[in-house]
Amino acid sequence: MLALMKRLTQSVLGKFIAMIIIAGMAFWGVDSFVNQLRNGLGSNLIAAGNVALDMPSLDRRVDALLRNMNQQSEEPMTKQDAAERGMIDQVFEMMKSRILNLGYAHQIGVQPSTEAMLAELRKVDAFRNPLTGELDLATYQRVLQENRFSQAEYEGQVRDDLALEMLVTGAEAGLIAPTLLGDIQTRYLAESRDVAWFVLDAAAAPTPDAPTEEEVRAFYDENLELLKRPERRAIDLLKMSADDFLSQVEVTEQEIATIYEAGKSTKYSEPEQRTYLELMFDTRDAAREAFGALAGGADPATLQNVASRESRTALADDIEDPLLKDAMFGLGRQSGALFGPKDMGDGRWLVARLVSIQPGAVYPIENVSEQIRADLARDRATQLMYDKLDALDRDIGAGFDIAQIGADLGVPVISFEPVDRNGYTLEGLPMLGLMAADDAFDQAFDMAVGETSNQFDGADATYVTATRRVVPASTPDFEEVEADVRAALIMRNEGEAAQTMVKDLEARIADGESTLEAEAAKARAEIETPPAPITRLTADQSGLPNSAISNVFTGRVGDVFTVPSRTGDKYLVVQLKAINDPTEADIAMASAQASTALNASLRSDMSAALEQDVNNALKLRVNNAGFNAYKSSLAIEQ
Repeated sequence: MLALMKRLTQSVLGKFIAMIIIAGMAFWGVDSFVNQLRNGLGSNLIAAGNVALDMPSLDRRVDALLRNMNQQSEEPMTKQDAAERGMIDQVFEMMKSRILNLGYAHQIGVQPSTEAMLAELRKVDAFRNPLTGELDLATYQRVLQENRFSQAEYEGQVRDDLALEMLVTGAEAGLIAPTLLGDIQTRYLAESRDVAWFVLDAAAAPTPDAPTEEEVRAFYDENLELLKRPERRAIDLLKMSADDFLSQVEVTEQEIATIYEAGKSTKYSEPEQRTYLELMFDTRDAAREAFGALAGGADPATLQNVASRESRTALADDIEDPLLKDAMFGLGRQSGALFGPKDMGDGRWLVARLVSIQPGAVYPIENVSEQIRADLARDRATQLMYDKLDALDRDIGAGFDIAQIGADLGVPVISFEPVDRNGYTLEGLPMLGLMAADDAFDQAFDMAVGETSNQFDGADATYVTATRRVVPASTPDFEEVEADVRAALIMRNEGEAAQTMVKDLEARIADGESTLEAEAAKARAEIETPPAPITRLTADQSGLPNSAISNVFTGRVGDVFTVPSRTGDKYLVVQLKAINDPTEADIAMASAQASTALNASLRSDMSAALEQDVNNALKLRVNNAGFNAYKSSLAIEQ
């Protein structure tokens, strides 16, 4: 290898090749570059067969994920945030599986047809023409452009999704559960069990002796780590919101009247209603002919082949079909607007025509003036707050303490007593005002006393904090918490006494010394049973907790199980009385659910087998160094 490199560098072409190799090493790192040459991935991050994923494609996947998430979230997430939370790794793992399965699908010739692609695109309402309700090329291309997808890229994803679906459904298509397995599954689900139980009060346990001073001290020494108090910090908080500036703005009656006049027909009135005519046709051709006639100005009363006609008057929210709603209530729609033809799915075709618009009743100004005043005042107060943000930045940058910053802005500073990182005081009280500060509150635990945090924007306010005092983590002296330690030890001893009582009860019944009924009588409790023997299909209706149900269906006749309540003050004592073979009626009733459960199990097994075949047939090649470089680049982009 070294000899070859030496000969290469003695020619112009060889020097050029060497420069490319050196540049690659500089960008990816020597190890990464060598790994790329070795695994043959080139610029791809993942490859299997003739299918691969490069860095730009992965980046588009991440962009799409974040775009969808940020549409639903009040706080946008960046790529760096996603990387720090492990989401980029999750996407990469998902893409590994996708590329491997696509490579296998291509290798065995699984490819969706053009008809299947078109059928899939027709399912997307956003791709339909708002007037005709049918797949429309111009609408399709516009929607893709708005979502930053090229047509080739989107159709490639749809094609891949269909190929993966065909791969799975094809593997499962021939699954037929053997009759013998179906019979076994049915009897398994239909088998019933008789159970009985009673509720035992933990207070019936013998009261343990009061702990001695030495025992309390020993319990304290055993639990020093649990008794340790976390570091707490006394924090000053500056919260600046529009509310702080409402008193500084004024709204005149003339301004209210002007805003009212400008918006009374839209903003300050009842919702408008619209009347439209629904025309139904028995064939698509008849509907298209009518649509063309209406578009040409024909009177709806003169149309031929109308199966039914109905005039409707409705609010926008009354119309469920989004395309029909847009055609009748969309911006700029006027009388005569048309919709259709739309296949109603029952052999009929709809054409709709907007007939008239009825504006809603206007609210009197006295009914809305206070709302207008409040809205305008808040807008102006918000603007004042935004104007103060520059001053806030300057004060923080100048190193002013939080009290001076508050005085400059005219915003009060609130002082909180020491709290832990979760926002709780020593007495366990939550300081909700500090918790709302979120990142500003967190930063207060990373600063020295007297330092001021950065400014952090919340949903409706800006926060700044300063650490006033630090109370170090410490373990309280025994004398300080003796009463609490004693109470905790008594509680533990009482719990152990109750558990001992329950175990002794179980042993007496198991050894034949007693019965469930005798123990219930001793505890002055009633024996309870479900209305009918329980099966695996009806157990959740018995009223028994899941842990008891699990024991009932894994136990033997006569077994006793005890289940504590969530608070530990009660115990449910359950005994399995009998196991009953299912009747013919029970089997008939369970048959359908047994078939469903068995088929689901077989599909799961088939999916696992398919995954194993895919792994055996193809080798997944992964460029981990390239993926790590991609993640590192996200921090640089920020």
